[in-house]
Amino acid sequence: MKACSAPVAFETLAAWWTGDLAGDEAARVEEHIFACDACAAAATRLAKLAAGLREHVPPVISHAHRDRLVARGTRIRVTPVDAGIDAHARFGADVDLLVHALRADLARAERVDVEIVAAAFREPILCEAVPFDAEAGEVLICCQRHFQHLSPTDPTFRMFAFEGGQRRPVGDYLVIHEWS
Repeated sequence: MKACSAPVAFETLAAWWTGDLAGDEAARVEEHIFACDACAAAATRLAKLAAGLREHVPPVISHAHRDRLVARGTRIRVTPVDAGIDAHARFGADVDLLVHALRADLARAERVDVEIVAAAFREPILCEAVPFDAEAGEVLICCQRHFQHLSPTDPTFRMFAFEGGQRRPVGDYLVIHEWS
């Protein structure tokens, strides 16, 4: 592989990969990456790194996990979300992770499941026995910037609680994302 005479900076590659570059600059970077083996290899390594990091932040997290992320310097924006009421959450340059706090009466819940429903999915994604805070009445949904490419529409989070061995629907939660 021949060395690149004008390598794309890591920060620029990361911004390109996450969709944070303006249209003209993104087009220039993309054109360079497709013409340059060295920069294409760097972009591939960055993609592998991002894929590995995704595995460390599951779609539903506990309050303790959120606190550990914050302690490590992760910039989190928490959006409170009530069933049946559309909420808006916005990514910005100052946010690494959106956390949607789905709120409900979970005081008697023994277990909580969440389905993620979106038009792009053939069937809902079921997250069983997710962490929840019965006292706070919250389930924390973790939304990373790369999720914007998974579905052209915002997903609905459908929550179910198990009480006395019976499964009951808690509600549907819609978060409208703004990917600035």
